[in-house]
Amino acid sequence: MSGHRSYARPLEGADRITARAEADELLIEADKVVRSTDPYLAGHFPQVTLYPAIFLLDGIRQAVGAELHRAPSLAAHLGPGSPDEPDTREGPDRRPDGPGDDWLELGTLDSARVLNPMLEGDELRLLIRVSADRPGALRAALDCRRADGAQVAKMTVELVRGGSS
Repeated sequence: MSGHRSYARPLEGADRITARAEADELLIEADKVVRSTDPYLAGHFPQVTLYPAIFLLDGIRQAVGAELHRAPSLAAHLGPGSPDEPDTREGPDRRPDGPGDDWLELGTLDSARVLNPMLEGDELRLLIRVSADRPGALRAALDCRRADGAQVAKMTVELVRGGSS
């Protein structure tokens, strides 16, 4: 295959993110409203706006990467990044250029349980607890709830620093 590959606009994993470091953990709250007008939902499920649970994984990855600077010990646990090495990739594989953005990737998915559907208009709150895991990896535990308090999903993932391909 030759030629230029094009990518869809990256998924917006959260509408709002807040975080705080506490002891040896990073506690993150990220909010996401399910909207049928979001471009990545077009055609996902005929005539019903259903938020794919797999998108929660990217929400975790994006939120932790954006807020990792608040927990320097966790960032150090991941090992050094390559900020001096230019990133020539395009599309969603390109590492963020902004301060405080670490490009993280999913190492493993340890557990995932979806308890309720996430539908048009649902206001989701992703509560993410991040801690050190094996050397070079972080453990992120997600508790996702709707605005009415109903738990919709819970997941535990391992995150590692992204590298160049």
